[in-house]
Amino acid sequence: MWGSTGGLTALLTAAAHPEVCRALVLIEAGPAGPSPELPDRIGRWLDSWPVPFPDVEAAEAFFGGGPAGRAWAAGLAPGPGGLHPRVDRDVMVATVQENAHRDYWDAWDRLRCPVLVVRGERGAMKPDEADRMRARHHATRIVVIPGAGHDAHLDNTPAVYGEMARYLHDLQQ
Repeated sequence: MWGSTGGLTALLTAAAHPEVCRALVLIEAGPAGPSPELPDRIGRWLDSWPVPFPDVEAAEAFFGGGPAGRAWAAGLAPGPGGLHPRVDRDVMVATVQENAHRDYWDAWDRLRCPVLVVRGERGAMKPDEADRMRARHHATRIVVIPGAGHDAHLDNTPAVYGEMARYLHDLQQ
């Protein structure tokens, strides 16, 4: 199971080494691109964080509350004056630079395993990208998690796990 950038990494690994992957679950991740505004958008979002966060409650509120807010807050580390990100802002922005300038449809077309693509109803992945994924790789199942955003696995964990369980069960049949 992989989401977003980790999902792209898993997709590229499965395409390059099909012998290591029997099935793939991608959450809000796919081969579309380019997205030139992505590094700046992520940088602005990280820059908007009121670091250090004074406490967990303030962090959860900043990240929108609920399961996703709790998960993001749990990823912070204690440091001088409060809670700090565990990631370096510039490293995060640099990580998505290549994604901003190319797509990965060539890798998608090399996949040999079945794929479950999980989209959040309010997520970043567009329905037409998911449809194109299924059209190009027929062993692709697309599911949409109601009310979920980009962090669908955090926004509605039971629904995502339920879809994954059904998918894995069906693969064994």
